[in-house]
Amino acid sequence: MKLQQAYFSENNQIGGWDMIGYIAPNGGETTNFYYGAAIAHSGSASQNAQNVVGWAADNKVTLNECVAGTTITQAKATNATTNSHWIVKVSVNTGTQADVTFDAFANGDGCVALTPTFNKIGK
Repeated sequence: MKLQQAYFSENNQIGGWDMIGYIAPNGGETTNFYYGAAIAHSGSASQNAQNVVGWAADNKVTLNECVAGTTITQAKATNATTNSHWIVKVSVNTGTQADVTFDAFANGDGCVALTPTFNKIGK
């Protein structure tokens, strides 16, 4: 979140992972997870972007009651959608003080149970 806020304060837009200096674990794939975003890693979103998937993860295998995700794979690391199991959306707040806001959530009861406080990220 801090990297995205710093990038926004300097560029007035939401940046992709490369632009903000974020490196996903092991290049976007670990033993149990794939990581991705909806923004091209070396790109940026428009100055008034709303609800852009800035970070997402899908589990590669079933974890307890959280079935394996199918949205993100290594080949689709920049095509993350709101169907991913764990998501952080980024929006430009154009109020009196321009900033970015974050909305984190998990999809699926089994996945929520694994990370019950995930929705507190960015709050």
